[in-house]
Amino acid sequence: MSYGICTATFETMTFATKASHALASAAIRSEVVKLDSSYSGHGCAWGVEFSCAQEKNVRMILENARIPVKKYLDGGTSP
Repeated sequence: MSYGICTATFETMTFATKASHALASAAIRSEVVKLDSSYSGHGCAWGVEFSCAQEKNVRMILENARIPVKKYLDGGTSP
């Protein structure tokens, strides 16, 4: 089965970096990416891309780490 790439979006690069480190601590591969400003509506937007197969785990890890995610994008709507 093939899984797409999902993206968690953040308002700052700091939150995106913290999220990526939290995921790495849980052995989930991710990458911090700069998103088009249309995702934030007011300038910079950052995302963390990860396998959609890990979405439930990612949501749980970031919630437990209290890292505020602005929005999740599935593989069909990722930049």
